[in-house]
Amino acid sequence: MLTQLRQSTAHFMGAINDFLDKHVLPWPVRFLTFRFVILVTIGLLVPLLVFANNTVLVLSINSYLNTMSVAVSSIVLLYATLAEARQKQIAEMQEKRAQEDHAHVTEMHNLILETLVNQNEEIEELKRVLGMLSGQPYTPEAQEHGIDLRTLHPRGDERFAEDDVAQRLQQSLHRNPPDPG
Repeated sequence: MLTQLRQSTAHFMGAINDFLDKHVLPWPVRFLTFRFVILVTIGLLVPLLVFANNTVLVLSINSYLNTMSVAVSSIVLLYATLAEARQKQIAEMQEKRAQEDHAHVTEMHNLILETLVNQNEEIEELKRVLGMLSGQPYTPEAQEHGIDLRTLHPRGDERFAEDDVAQRLQQSLHRNPPDPG
């Protein structure tokens, strides 16, 4: 019951976030990044100096500048957070793809090794048959076993451990110090 409530809440919040990202948040971004608005905002610094004795005007301009500052900071933080989340998703997808490719290449290598073993066995069988037909005795050559792929990797067997990616990721992550408050 609790997990179902969490899932429905997460779905509801996801729908709200999607709506805000598509229909609401682009408008403040368009307004705040409009060149004329930027120039006017910068230009309002001049009246702050010129009309420093007019308290109402100074407080009005200061309120506008504070509001713009908070809005810009919030939008920058929001988009930085979204970009970080997307980068994390991309990195996870790339890691998953790399693991799939690694498994595929490993399997292909194993198939090639099996093919070589089969070919060697067939060649040995042909040599034995030719030896029988020609009346000459044939002694089979010692066969080499396939190469262990794990020994080829610079990190050896540990590279193939199930939790290798998670351990390496935890070791390489930068940790911020805990908040003392």
